[in-house]
Amino acid sequence: MESKLIIGAVAELHKVKGLDVLLYAWARFIAKYPNAELRILGNGEEKENLKELADTLEINESVKFLGYVNNVKEYLDTFDIFCLPSRSEALPYSLLETGAVGLPVIATRVGGIPEIIETGVNGILIEPGNPEELFSSFLLLSQDAGLRKRLGEALKETVLKNFSIKKMVEETLKAYL
Repeated sequence: MESKLIIGAVAELHKVKGLDVLLYAWARFIAKYPNAELRILGNGEEKENLKELADTLEINESVKFLGYVNNVKEYLDTFDIFCLPSRSEALPYSLLETGAVGLPVIATRVGGIPEIIETGVNGILIEPGNPEELFSSFLLLSQDAGLRKRLGEALKETVLKNFSIKKMVEETLKAYL
């Protein structure tokens, strides 16, 4: 692993977002890679519980709770890996934003996420609620900058091809015509 690896998550801080799972996986990862940092953007009713869990797991030095931010893209540009460990989702806009900037993604196999991410092609899908699988995915991507780059570029291509505004307008018009 090169210099400081930064893994980020953007989510409302609710139980359904699986951020507790992220913290458990992070506790294992940071023990191996103490120079890494986890940045969590967003607010919600679970914020204090998540901060307490980070304290309990003794990882609070490596976890930054950044709260609500106006310009998410500025932060995405600082991440090496994006993580979306949700227990349930529709089609998350944050994944489209992440893909548009070419970040590699680890996300759960729920809701509309598999419509965007295909494991090994343009990201990594894991089962929800599985900190071991998330930890293993962190290890894989942290140790292979080439894989991170390839997955990020492939996700960007997927998002631009299948989820552009033009494509969404065309598909909406088809549905009504």
